[in-house]
Amino acid sequence: MIATNIALMAWGTANLGELKQIYGAFKALEDLTGNTYDYNQMLLLPKGISSVKELKENIVFSKYPSYAAFKKEVYAILDNFFAKQDIIPKVFITAYTQADNKIAGKNVDMLCRAVKEYYKEHRFGNIFTTVLTSRLYKYKYVDLINIPKHLLTFKARIRLLQNSALRKKSLITIGTINDLDQKTIKEKKKTLLATLKKYKDDSGLQKQIKKISAFITAPKKIVFCLGGRVDGPEINFSVQFAKKLYNDAQKMASNGYHIIFVNGPRTPNDVSDFIYEQTLNQENIGFQNCKNVAQTDEDRMPKRWRIYSGKYEKEFSEMLKLGNIYPGILGFDNLIVVHTMDSYASCETANAAVCTAICSKGVQIDSDIRYDCYNLVQLLCPKYAIDWDDFVDLSQNMKIEPKDLKPQILSSPLRVFAETVLNRIS
Repeated sequence: MIATNIALMAWGTANLGELKQIYGAFKALEDLTGNTYDYNQMLLLPKGISSVKELKENIVFSKYPSYAAFKKEVYAILDNFFAKQDIIPKVFITAYTQADNKIAGKNVDMLCRAVKEYYKEHRFGNIFTTVLTSRLYKYKYVDLINIPKHLLTFKARIRLLQNSALRKKSLITIGTINDLDQKTIKEKKKTLLATLKKYKDDSGLQKQIKKISAFITAPKKIVFCLGGRVDGPEINFSVQFAKKLYNDAQKMASNGYHIIFVNGPRTPNDVSDFIYEQTLNQENIGFQNCKNVAQTDEDRMPKRWRIYSGKYEKEFSEMLKLGNIYPGILGFDNLIVVHTMDSYASCETANAAVCTAICSKGVQIDSDIRYDCYNLVQLLCPKYAIDWDDFVDLSQNMKIEPKDLKPQILSSPLRVFAETVLNRIS
């Protein structure tokens, strides 16, 4: 264990996947240094927002008319941070937004530029900047670039070979940095069981708790983790695709499986509605809403599509009393989790030794823009995960169950990242 008093800070994000990456980086550095961090206190948030849970949209350079205007906002956030802190962090962490890949590199670089300029003007010394899960971009103000292998095209690899300065500050990993492991799953499983017990007499949750409890005790289990849309047209996560997934679920339920669908921030409202409606009268198939539900008319505006708004706001709000059941429900025996290929969450479960499947048939993805989704499937299947349609076929024809698969565990890039950061700043 390295003994160091390294202090960290990270850019607050409303995107759950990016937040999990940042927490994973915090955890890796925490484990390696022996320090204990208050994660919420290390996040840079606008004035008036006390928790990242209150942040509804990201603050990025592309939303401002000029760098000067953006810099002013970043400085205000840093002023707010340092007004509450008596330490000066030496490492700054941010995450790359895949859904905005055309402008994400520039957004990150300008953010790191503003942070570095703030430190220089305030005579705080050097700040080491790093970006997680980035595509290859010619960063000027980022000191360490974490690039998962599936984000590299052939041309990008050639560019990297030809640019020694960029290559020197790039850390190539297999899979993404995240905060999910078996320890976390066990903790979340314990929390889930305690929460189900807490609300066992809640009249609005009786059916939901009964279905989740039946899932927990079932001999064979499937969790569908739904991805979803992005801001551009490159991913079309339609109700038609949802119908395909639900038909698969029915087929597996008739073969003795209990199934739970969980949505996420990117899952379209109509997809969530469709799955929920289909599962209402099913004993072996359930749906749990894990997406924040609109509280105001502003939340219901189209630009806030990561917040659920629709005809089931009341019902989905009730479900949120149980919290995000997804990590905890992964901790039960003879279970396979199914990720749609638009999501990087498959890296997390493959790394956490959870039997993982990837569904690539049905969701429409532009391979020119989101080549990463296709690369990830090829990287993970069949060594670390199984193609979902192959598993359905094996289950139906050869009675294969999740416990029979025994895939290899995807190595975590967390420790490599933490060691690289500590070596570079020393």
